[in-house]
Amino acid sequence: MRVWSRYNLPMDSPLHIERVLLVAGGRGSGKSTQLRAMFLDPRLGYDGQIPTIRRPRERYRLSPDRQLYVRFSSPHESNATLEEFLNKIETKSVSGRWCFAGAVQIESTNRVPDLRDVVDAIVQRFSPERIRIALLSPDRRGRQLADANDHLENLREAAPVVEVMSIDARTREGNGLLLADTFDFA
Repeated sequence: MRVWSRYNLPMDSPLHIERVLLVAGGRGSGKSTQLRAMFLDPRLGYDGQIPTIRRPRERYRLSPDRQLYVRFSSPHESNATLEEFLNKIETKSVSGRWCFAGAVQIESTNRVPDLRDVVDAIVQRFSPERIRIALLSPDRRGRQLADANDHLENLREAAPVVEVMSIDARTREGNGLLLADTFDFA
């Protein structure tokens, strides 16, 4: 007899992280605001509105057999280690086909290495089909990332599955559908 999880996935199916979206910037740059803007896509719930509740849900159904786990705070800001961050993705994603969206910082902070090392660890641990990185430049306050081109080039070299872009985070809603399209499998 097959046992099913509450997400209608067989408990014995292996975890497969298909796509990853990382919204990257400095502390207070607007990473979680940009992640919330993804909910302008009506497929993610909230009737195409940006959720205003303090803590939106972490898991969303993308299709009958695919889920999305969203982490709004960066591991850098929550003082987690890289291993704790990866373990949380694995634990929250249970089993089956998943996607992940999360906030990360570009520079090494607290107990988490820089963005390139985070990307390398995600590739090594989960082998996703695609990792899309959205660097916030300008950030929500209009500050340009001084070495954005260097970061973009460094991240492009991480792995063939890595896509990198720079987005303007000065508006709350301007990038929501662009980010949500990371998880469009149609």
